[in-house]
Amino acid sequence: MSEAAQRAELPERVLDYLRDHETLTLATATRTGVPRAATLTYASDGATLYVWVHPETTTARNIQQSPIVSFAIDEYSADWRKTKGIQAMAEAEVILRPDELTRVVELFAEKFPSLERGQPANVSFLRLTPTDVQFIEGTEGDDGREQQFGIEYTRDAVYSVFRDLPAGELTTVAGRMQTMNVEPGSVVVRQGGPADKFFIIVEGEVEVLREDDGEERTLNVLGPGDYFGEVAILRDSSRIATVKAKTATTLLSMDRDALKSLVAGSLGTTEEFDQVIRERMSAAEHPAQ
Repeated sequence: MSEAAQRAELPERVLDYLRDHETLTLATATRTGVPRAATLTYASDGATLYVWVHPETTTARNIQQSPIVSFAIDEYSADWRKTKGIQAMAEAEVILRPDELTRVVELFAEKFPSLERGQPANVSFLRLTPTDVQFIEGTEGDDGREQQFGIEYTRDAVYSVFRDLPAGELTTVAGRMQTMNVEPGSVVVRQGGPADKFFIIVEGEVEVLREDDGEERTLNVLGPGDYFGEVAILRDSSRIATVKAKTATTLLSMDRDALKSLVAGSLGTTEEFDQVIRERMSAAEHPAQ
């Protein structure tokens, strides 16, 4: 299981729902925003989902251009009040490591016993690492009322990589994000450099380093769900620290102008981000011993 999925800590009822169902509807888009939906079989390992596609399909080509996807898993009920399902956003990536490919084939074989054994040569397996998961439930009741349009559903946000971000529409945030894959040891941002992007960690770890009087010290180590880069952008200053990847890391990045526009769109958001800034500035000036 991926580290991000391990930290997701989905409720058991959601994990059971993932195990009990067999297909999902995957929504992808081209870089210019042309949408596509496809129904695919899947296997799961905790919160991480795996699907297979033919490399020449529109779905596969879309993911090469834009790896941020959405998916839905649901079941129809004649009584709409009993409807349940999962709606999620995720980062899709083609699996290349032989050990992970072997594990994914085993997961599919366990879930679909009639599946022919062996690893197919003409398909690509994709890993879907969730960034936001919502569990949808209808409102059950035996009050005898007829069904009607506009029925209300309970929407339980069971996991979000944006959980520490200010309140706002997650779809708006995700739509402005780009995926970055960073190798261990690579510098993501450098102290004193321009503040042009904001980052959220999807998977992996980064080290936050500060150099003062020629001496470098570690301020923090960040993992999946943590974010960085907002301090310098919102203060209109240069980077106050260097951030370097400790492991292979997947990041979501947002341009400076997009972040400032998002913050400016909500007074509550501004206040919460200001609190984050004060905490980060304090941590930078007074690191833990």
